[in-house]
Amino acid sequence: MNEQKDEVKHMNQMMLYAKVATVRDKQLEEKKALRETFKIQEKRKDLMMEIDRLKKIKHYDEVEREKKEDQRRKALEVVDQIKEREVERLRAQEEKEREGQDMIRAIKQVQQEEAQMALQRKHKQKLLNDDIYEANQRAIHNKQKKIDEERAEEEKIIQYNLEKAQKEADYLAEQKRIKDEKEREVQRLRELQEKVSDRQVNFYEKIDLIMVKIG
Repeated sequence: MNEQKDEVKHMNQMMLYAKVATVRDKQLEEKKALRETFKIQEKRKDLMMEIDRLKKIKHYDEVEREKKEDQRRKALEVVDQIKEREVERLRAQEEKEREGQDMIRAIKQVQQEEAQMALQRKHKQKLLNDDIYEANQRAIHNKQKKIDEERAEEEKIIQYNLEKAQKEADYLAEQKRIKDEKEREVQRLRELQEKVSDRQVNFYEKIDLIMVKIG
């Protein structure tokens, strides 16, 4: 009987809502923890990518430094040759002119090589930058996709809980409506019975009155 009281029903509805809210809050906390873990993993991936990029840059710098050292050694060798040829210049002007031409060709060759290496370095740096950009774009896309999936999952859970709560509320309302109808039917039958009883009393009173007149 207590369960049929409106106060008890209202309290039960409030307890049901509290349970639903507690489950929802727990699910939200779990999703938040998953997002934090995912962020940490993404930061770790970004750090590893940055370390790998710096290693590649360092490797390229070392290669370029070795090439420059080799060019410097070659240049020093050219200078030594020039010095030797300067000594030989005293012996023969023609030899000087010939070696001068050789020096010019060597310098042009070095310049051409340096220009070619500069183009190669630029091209390699561009390829590296493109690789880094593509990796970053993939990471951003995957991160956004993960966030969208989590948001959709949360919305499904919330919608499910709301629908469940609505069904339970509808069920309780239907039970109350049935109970109210039964109570009204019982009251109607009781009133009808009372009317019938009143009519029977009136009928017997009339019979007694007739009998008295006849007697």
